[in-house]
Amino acid sequence: MNLAIYGIVFILFGSVYMWKPTIFRRGIWMKTSIAIRVLSEANYTRYMRGLGLILVITGMALIVFETVSQGEP
Repeated sequence: MNLAIYGIVFILFGSVYMWKPTIFRRGIWMKTSIAIRVLSEANYTRYMRGLGLILVITGMALIVFETVSQGEP
């Protein structure tokens, strides 16, 4: 059950990153995030969408793994 919950959390965070990739481009994050300082705004948006996609895929894999592992005797 824990892996499914982690999977749902990963999917939620990944969806937010893909929907609003510039969510962390404000406030204290502008000074502390290496990715914001190094990448241009367009490349940072691409990076965040890619990270969101990776999180969604990882979350789906965790949910599938949880359901498959519970089906075994």
